[in-house]
Amino acid sequence: MNKSNDSLFDQCSELGEMLGLNEPVSEDVLKASLQDENYANKLLSSKDSPEVLLHLLNNPPQHRLDPQAFSTGELVARAAGALLRWSKTGFKIVDDEALERRENACLACPNLRGPETLLEIIIPSSSINDKPGNRTGNQVCRLCGCNVNKKIRLISESCPAIDLANPELTRWGEVVLRT
Repeated sequence: MNKSNDSLFDQCSELGEMLGLNEPVSEDVLKASLQDENYANKLLSSKDSPEVLLHLLNNPPQHRLDPQAFSTGELVARAAGALLRWSKTGFKIVDDEALERRENACLACPNLRGPETLLEIIIPSSSINDKPGNRTGNQVCRLCGCNVNKKIRLISESCPAIDLANPELTRWGEVVLRT
């Protein structure tokens, strides 16, 4: 087994342990819990209800992991929603500490990837350098399709992945926003 598979197995085992199981959860359950905060919360809140937990484990929501799965229309709609949320904050950006924390989490995330679609390629971004906020350049989050360099700055945005060590937090170490 290679190192990335060991890590994936460890994460499946860790989630299984958190849920009180005697075995790791499936990769599908792990991926769904990382992508869908509602599903993750349901898993954790039903660990004392074996029938409900078994149903959730056997029926994880299906999410698209293919970066090509987001159409241009979907990406434009997501960007418009982010812009609207950001405008409601008065166009505030995060402070330097939050920017660096968010960027470090993204740089360590397996869902960070290079731009692949034409839209992702043409979105202007800073060139990659060692300055906090510019270390991701034009890389994209596989889970939400966002340009990471832009998203990490917006006070109104949050990471779509849940921190397995603390399901109340995102990978950015921020409280999960309830919708």
